[in-house]
Amino acid sequence: MRNYLVILLTIITIAVCSCNSNKQSKEPLPIDQMKYLMWDMLKADEFYIRLTTNDTAKKFQKENLRLYDQIFRSYGVSKEKFYSSYKFYESNPNLFKELIDSVENLSKRQRNLQFDSSGKLSQ
Repeated sequence: MRNYLVILLTIITIAVCSCNSNKQSKEPLPIDQMKYLMWDMLKADEFYIRLTTNDTAKKFQKENLRLYDQIFRSYGVSKEKFYSSYKFYESNPNLFKELIDSVENLSKRQRNLQFDSSGKLSQ
């Protein structure tokens, strides 16, 4: 899971560097909203990786961007607002740590819901 978090953070960092944040409001998205957005983006990345692993023709080159757009729409957040918020949290290490820890805790809760105490997938 951490590998996917690192991949997502790398993608987001690159995207943040290439975005123009002058038009954005100064107020970042709340951590509670950001953690769910980032969690959904991680799941989208996992889906994209699984989808393209067996695709030798690379037909799905921009599928991850389409998935991100879907996620942004479902939360009613613009791509620019998300990236400016991400940049804000990234520039404030204590808040960024809180955000990343929140995403990790959310992933653990989701995983625990899927598996029972014996480690078997719940039905």
